Amino acid sequence: MTIVRLATLDDVDELVQMRWDFSAEDYGLGAASFEEFHRICSEFLIKALGSGDWYIWVAEVDRAIVSHMYLQLIHKVPRPGKSPDPYYGYVTNVYTRPAFRSQGLGTEIHRAMEKWSKEHEVEFLILWPSSDSTSFYRRNGFFRCEEAMEKHW
Repeated sequence: MTIVRLATLDDVDELVQMRWDFSAEDYGLGAASFEEFHRICSEFLIKALGSGDWYIWVAEVDRAIVSHMYLQLIHKVPRPGKSPDPYYGYVTNVYTRPAFRSQGLGTEIHRAMEKWSKEHEVEFLILWPSSDSTSFYRRNGFFRCEEAMEKHW
């Protein structure tokens, strides 16, 4: 049975391990130390989960987290006639363990995130998909936007 829920501080160690696995799978780890990464990522997650600006949805199968999707709320500068605290959501760090892919878990998590976002008056969601994930996001209602610009240095 699959359970989709918001992550808690009790999930930090599993989330750190999944971030490590995701990085190893997609980017390689080089000379990275898991112990050092665990310390840095745990500190980030503890701070993020307590901030009210980060939310992490997880899918559990047999009490183990097998998939997750992060949402960071980005606060906008207020405008006349808009809600006093407008924000949009940045979706990031979406990962499903390989053995659980193509089973609908990502869609379940996305539906939970979208429902929560609408209930909490998040104006819209944005993300930067990898080329492998574009079809997943299209199936879940995302579309390419030509309005954004970016600058790298």
